[in-house]
Amino acid sequence: MPDPVLLFHGLGRGARSMAPMARALLGAGYAPHAVAYPSTRHAVRDLVGTAVAPEVDRLLEGGAERVHFVTHSLGGVLVRAFAAGRADEGRPLPAGSRAVMLAPPHGGSPVAEALRRTPAARLWPGPALGDLGLGAESVPLGLGPVRGLEVGVVAGTRRLVPSGRFFDGPHDGLVSVESAFAAEGLADTATVARTHALIMRAPDVIRLVLAFLETGRFPTS
Repeated sequence: MPDPVLLFHGLGRGARSMAPMARALLGAGYAPHAVAYPSTRHAVRDLVGTAVAPEVDRLLEGGAERVHFVTHSLGGVLVRAFAAGRADEGRPLPAGSRAVMLAPPHGGSPVAEALRRTPAARLWPGPALGDLGLGAESVPLGLGPVRGLEVGVVAGTRRLVPSGRFFDGPHDGLVSVESAFAAEGLADTATVARTHALIMRAPDVIRLVLAFLETGRFPTS
């Protein structure tokens, strides 16, 4: 039975945004499933329970020996929160389960923080936007170390939107490298010259994902 891989898109995106990644995973012998979930309608904690947990339970109940993940942006926070919750409950994901998180705002996002204070902007991104900021209500900042899952993070360093005033170091236009790598306990990290919006479609990123799922590390060259 091929290892299943659940793919979770970012805020305001859809399952189709992960289609090139899913095709590559299928070609590499995995059983990918790009999950469509209502990212703009619910808060992060609600999405963990309604979007992530049912998919994982379905696979484990169906006999999967482990479950892998590939995520973009918000999707990484959801999976990190889910895995941590399961570990804290004493029922972590099966050994060998791995996740590659692309541009996750583990250290919060100053862009999300600024947008959530703008009434017009809050109408579209929904309640999850406020969960990704820098304040006391930030979900990723309250998660603690990574647990229950082997996690590799790929951060982008290319930006097309004029958001440089929000960052002091390299970033992909929405999430800084520092924020992406902020979670304690990551198994490995890598940077690529890709933008936040398209990082999950890039061939070099797909190669990194396949390598990490296979070995638990990113290639050094």
